[in-house]
Amino acid sequence: MVIGNKGAKIKTIGIEARKDMQEMFEAPVHLELWVKVKSGWADDERALRSLGYVDDL
Repeated sequence: MVIGNKGAKIKTIGIEARKDMQEMFEAPVHLELWVKVKSGWADDERALRSLGYVDDL
């Protein structure tokens, strides 16, 4: 998953997940999100293809 400019995508995912869980559990929820970066992912054609950034020819 690409986290977006300044983490905007992962922030949105976290906010929506927290809201959904609070509704489900009817209680406040605190989420901690962790990001693991794979070294060299931006130069890995297979990784980019799996993220939808390279067209299969």
